[in-house]
Amino acid sequence: MRLFALAALFVLGAGGWSGVIAGTQVSFPCPPAIEPSVHFWVDVFAVYSARDFIVHDRDQVSRVYQVMHLPGSGYPGRDEAESIRAYLTQKYANILNHLATGAPPSTYEERRVAKLFQGESPSAYALAAQSLRVQQGMREQFREGLLRSRYYWPSMERTFRMFGLPPELVTLADVESGFYSRAKSGAGAVGIWQFTRTTGREYMRITRYHDDRLNPTTETEAAARLLRSNYDALGSWPLAITAYNYGTGGTEQASAEFGGDYSKIVRSYNGPHFGFASKNYYPEFLAAVEVHQNEDKYFPDMKYAETPTPPPVKTDFAPKRSARRSAHHHRHTHQARHTQRQVASAQTSHVKTGRATVMR
Repeated sequence: MRLFALAALFVLGAGGWSGVIAGTQVSFPCPPAIEPSVHFWVDVFAVYSARDFIVHDRDQVSRVYQVMHLPGSGYPGRDEAESIRAYLTQKYANILNHLATGAPPSTYEERRVAKLFQGESPSAYALAAQSLRVQQGMREQFREGLLRSRYYWPSMERTFRMFGLPPELVTLADVESGFYSRAKSGAGAVGIWQFTRTTGREYMRITRYHDDRLNPTTETEAAARLLRSNYDALGSWPLAITAYNYGTGGTEQASAEFGGDYSKIVRSYNGPHFGFASKNYYPEFLAAVEVHQNEDKYFPDMKYAETPTPPPVKTDFAPKRSARRSAHHHRHTHQARHTQRQVASAQTSHVKTGRATVMR
C-alpha cells in the first residue's frame, strides 16, 4: 500500500485534545484500488488545461478514451464546452455500442478502445457506454487556487493544529473552492469551505441578514470542528474526509456495512446520493496534496507570481425592501412631488412667450 505520510502535531487528552505530542506520524493511505484515480486527478489539476477535454469512464476514471484539445486560448464558453462534451459522449457511445455487438474492431479508434477492455466480455462495452463522462482540465483554475492559498494557509494551518488536525487537511479547501472566499455552488454551499446552510448552522451563525460562511476565519474554525468530529466518529482519514462531502451519517452507515473498509465502500456501497463526487473526493484530496507538496514540479513559474489580495469580508446584509413596498413608496413620492408642483404653480405668475411657459 502506498502512503502519503504526513508529519503533524496532535493534541491529546482524557477529556478531549489538551496535551501536545510532537512528531506523531499521520498517514493518509492510498490503497492500490484508488491509485489510478489519484493519478487521474493529478493530471486534471496540474497537466490538462481548460481547453483539454478528457472523455473517460465514470466508474473507472483512469480508463481514458481520448483527450481532446480545443485550439485557441482562454477559457472556452459554456455553450462551446457543452457542445464538445456532447460530441465526445456520442462518439464513444457509438464506438462502445458497436463493439458490444461482438463485431471486431474495424477502425483505429475502435482498436484503441478495444485494447482497454482486453479479457472482458462484449457486455462490458455496453455497460461502459452508459458510464461515459467528460472532464475538463483544471490547470489554470488550480494554479489560481494555489496562489490564493498563500494568503490563507498560515492562519488556516494554525487553526487546524489547534484542533489537533494534520495541517495538510487545509488542502481540502482547494478541492472545495480553490480558496475563493465568495464561491457558491448550485447546491447552495457558500465560502472557501463550502458549507450548506443546514450544516453551517451547526457551527456558525447564519441568518437572513448575516452569514459567517463568508468569513474565512470563522468558517475555517467550523471546517476544523467538522473534520475533527468526522474523525472521532469514523476513526480514519479516508472516511472522515469522504464524510466532509457525503455527510457523517451516511458515511457511518457505509462504514458499518463494510466494516470500515474504505476500498470496499468506494467499490460497492450503493447508499443514496453516494455517487461520483463522493467516491472521488478522497482521491481528489490526495491529488491536491501531491500537487501542493510538489508545486515547483507542476507549476515552476509560481515562484515569480504575486499573491492576490482577497476581497473584503462582508457577513452582514441590509434587509431588502419588497417590490410591493418599493412601488408604493415610489407612487407616494411621485404624488407628493406632483402636489408640490401644483401648489408652486398656483403661487407663481406666468408670462407667455410663444411656445413655452416660462416661470419667473
